[in-house]
Amino acid sequence: MNRRDSMPSRWSTGASALPEQLNDLAGPAAGMVRLPPDLAWSGRTLFDLGDPGQLYLCYMTVLTAAIKREHYTRWLNADLLMTEWEHLRLPRPLRRLWHERFPELATAYAHPA
Repeated sequence: MNRRDSMPSRWSTGASALPEQLNDLAGPAAGMVRLPPDLAWSGRTLFDLGDPGQLYLCYMTVLTAAIKREHYTRWLNADLLMTEWEHLRLPRPLRRLWHERFPELATAYAHPA
């Protein structure tokens, strides 16, 4: 076993921060979004959700940087997440965590977690 295999995933305790159901994700579905510094701490903060590239960056930022439930529920939209899920290049442990909580995402995703 190498050192990397023995280290816990950054997201191994993150299930408690996930929303209870996808419908709890009530973030904006369109327009401009300015993420707060505790999410977008290392770069871009303003995103146009109508631009596919900016939508991708916004969702990747939220999904990989969120540490509390409110981050997800305020900034992610359930319908957009379902539509974009298969395109997001998430770390495997994070994708697995979301698939375990929301099997409907796993069935919409064509690639193994």
